[in-house]
Amino acid sequence: MTWTDNNTCPVCEGTAKEALPKMGDFTEVICDHCGRFRITDSAVATFAHQEPITKMAALERARAIANETGDFPLIDSRP
Repeated sequence: MTWTDNNTCPVCEGTAKEALPKMGDFTEVICDHCGRFRITDSAVATFAHQEPITKMAALERARAIANETGDFPLIDSRP
């Protein structure tokens, strides 16, 4: 199952859409609440069993790393 099976944000579970066609092993998501970010396929699978606070923490970590590196926020399955 992928996050697009039901068009819900993998972080907040609100309505989301795919920003671009799938590229590699990640999807770029646009969510009204969470904003625009990328998430790997493995993180989507891991998130299916996580609490909302854990998901938001992963997004905040991805944003912090992106701010430091100048990259796009990418949520992966690293702890």
